[in-house]
Order: sequence, then structure tokens, then C-alpha cells
Amino acid sequence: MRIIDAYCTPGTERDTVLAAADLLRSLQQAQVAAAVIAPQDREIAVDNVGGNERIRHLAETSAGRLIPACAANPWRGRDGCQIVRNALSHGAKMLVLAPALQGFCLGDEVTDPLLRLAAEHRLPVYVHTGPHSSSTPTQLILLAAEHPQTRFILGHCGSTDYSHDMPAVFRAAPANVSFELSLVRPWALPAYAQHVDESRLIFGSSAPRNDLRFELEQFDLSWPIERHPGTYGGNLEKLLAEVVA
Repeated sequence: MRIIDAYCTPGTERDTVLAAADLLRSLQQAQVAAAVIAPQDREIAVDNVGGNERIRHLAETSAGRLIPACAANPWRGRDGCQIVRNALSHGAKMLVLAPALQGFCLGDEVTDPLLRLAAEHRLPVYVHTGPHSSSTPTQLILLAAEHPQTRFILGHCGSTDYSHDMPAVFRAAPANVSFELSLVRPWALPAYAQHVDESRLIFGSSAPRNDLRFELEQFDLSWPIERHPGTYGGNLEKLLAEVVA
């Protein structure tokens, strides 16, 4: 079985200090086949080009173990779309949006050009949700309904401030929304799964904010890996395989 971590941040700043070599070592120790890697906060907010290039280089030197995500601030408009096109041409498999860092609220029309581009290329859009009010799970499902051709990954399932909203969010979310589990309490997952099909659940550690191996072990206790291969890699792998550069 191929386990894939949906979100890691090899970086040098704040709470994402993690060398790529250390991340690769963690993957090996946890028996994880690969991880999607994303730019760090400053790169998501302002240095989109530099961050995407750094992530691309780390992925290219990882023998396929690290899968590059990219970022573009929606306020960049056409330039932001070109930044994403360039990243796609160099292997990016996911677009990251972080409203609290990038200065917009989910549902603002400023995101429309990027979301249309993502739909055109079948590029999954990972959105950080909670604890900030500019990016709540309910805002994301409304946005997904407005962009039915765009595939969204709802990061963190609203953890922690919006966790109580999640049963209703699962039931109301359109089919183009998947749910990434980093920061979710592992013991909550079986209860969450009563409200959403397992094909839409995606494991992520958010390393180094969380320890990859520890998170995987804790999830395995409540949601066994051998019984749920889709959650731990298969569901994400299907999304990434459909990206069109």
C-alpha cells in the first residue's frame, strides 16, 4: 500500500523549520511513500515565484518522494495565473490558498481567475481553513458550489475552532470537495466518516507543525491504515494523477 502525506512544509522560518533531508528521513521512518510539499508562509503570501522555485528544486532532487505544490496570491490577478501556469509546467500538482496569509476572504471574486485556471488544468486547490474567520469550512463549501468544475481540498477540516461545524459541512459539501485531516483529532475521524464517503478523506500531517510519524501512528489506532488505503494515499493519488500541465 502506498501512503502519501498530503501536506508538508519544508522551510526555514517560524514554525516550518524543516530541511528536505529531514523530511525524507521522516518519510522513510514512517514508511510513507511520498509527501506533497508546499511553500512556507512568506512564500505563500508574497514571494510566490521564489517559493515555487524552491519547492520545485526540492522535489526534483528527491527521486519522486516529494511532490511539489505551488502558491499564487489571488491579488496578483493575471500575473498570479501566469505564476501557476509556470509552476504547472514544472510539475506542480496542487495549488495552495491561505486566505489569512494572502489577505482575502473565501468567496471574494478576487479568487475567480485562479479557480477557473485550476479547473482547466484539473489542479486540486488546497485551502487552509480555521481558526481564522476569513477561511471557514462553510465559506469553502459555498465557494465550491459556485465553482463546480474546480476540485477543492478543505485543509484541516476547520480544526480547531470550527470542528463542531464539520458534520453539517460534510453533509452539505458538493462532490468537488475533499477533506484533508491534518490538525484533526485522530479519534474524531470515525465519527466524521459517518457523514462523508471515505473516498473524500485525505491524510495529511502538516509537518513540521505536527510530527509525521506520530500523527500516522495515532490515526492508525482510530482509523486503521490497512482497512482504509484510500484515506492514506489512494484518494489523493487519484486527484494528483488527473492534473493536466
